[in-house]
Amino acid sequence: MKERLLVLAKAYPEVSKKYATLVCVAGLTDKGEWRRSYPIPWEAFARGKITRFGKKHWIEYELESETQSDHRPESRKIVPETIREGSEAAYKELVALLEPKLKTMEELKAAGHTSQSLGVVKPHSIIDFVQEDNPNYEKVLSKKRQKTLLGGKAIVIDPPKYKYSYVFEDTPDCKHKLLCEDWEVGELYRHCEDYRKLGKYRDEKEVFEKVKEKMLDVARKDGAYFIVGTHYRFNTFMIVGVLYPKKSDLKAASAMG
Repeated sequence: MKERLLVLAKAYPEVSKKYATLVCVAGLTDKGEWRRSYPIPWEAFARGKITRFGKKHWIEYELESETQSDHRPESRKIVPETIREGSEAAYKELVALLEPKLKTMEELKAAGHTSQSLGVVKPHSIIDFVQEDNPNYEKVLSKKRQKTLLGGKAIVIDPPKYKYSYVFEDTPDCKHKLLCEDWEVGELYRHCEDYRKLGKYRDEKEVFEKVKEKMLDVARKDGAYFIVGTHYRFNTFMIVGVLYPKKSDLKAASAMG
């Protein structure tokens, strides 16, 4: 069965137990249903691949099965090589689709992950963006070195050295701290770390300052949304996608208004 999906979240690639590099994608189908598509091999996003796509794009693919693939009702396994990218959605289209589906974190938690494990919240205020050590960093690096040494398939992306979280309110006086697993955060850190290695940033503290500045800026934009989803093992909510309007979107909205 074919399915059409508006991609609203691409989580940073993670390394599975078998040390393949995998990606989780989430969004809304053209029928208005939340969907989590996992696992997609990292290679599907390699430069030049016809399966490559970004957030805010419509994609089409074949489902392995129409039944849910884990305990979360929105989860489905897809056939990665069947992915085809469609058009990019205008931000006003996203807003029209997301506004009726807005929930608070309290409402999502009360519903329970077996009822709804994906949703959208609108930050009322962004309080902070914090950095913590990634507990799996050394473990994955060690396995990567072992596999490379033994001639096995190397892990294609290094795990991020740090984990990042937003501290925010979605309603006044209701504060939450959620891990942010958006691919954009990991890529931003990686690029800033490359600059540090080239001598353009002083140290890791400045790297974090640059990452924090950017991620606070985008989340504080008028019209920003957090796509949230539960962790497979722990069933706790985390931010899997940060959506925000580009300058061109704001200009278009201003012209219309």
